[in-house]
Amino acid sequence: MLDIIYKYQNLLANIDEYIENSKFKKEYLIEQLGVSRATFYNKVKKKSFTIDEMVVLSTILFPEEAKAFEIKEALRESREDSKAGKTRDHKDVMADVRDKLRA
Repeated sequence: MLDIIYKYQNLLANIDEYIENSKFKKEYLIEQLGVSRATFYNKVKKKSFTIDEMVVLSTILFPEEAKAFEIKEALRESREDSKAGKTRDHKDVMADVRDKLRA
């Protein structure tokens, strides 16, 4: 658990560098965070982003890692569903897809 905290601490400590080296304009990040320009720059300077804001920034700045995490979580959920007996036949799933495509 401690390693997670240290990794987060390192991410926050270097967030200004990650933002500066990203392909995204700061205005885009500001818009995605839903904060004012002044608030954004203050948060960068003080390294005071909230956890939710760090999730938004990390998803934008590290899209490959975000996608890998999303896939990993989906697989975990599907395994849990399978263990709990929450499964559907392939035939039923395909019928639902066909119905949605016709609608």
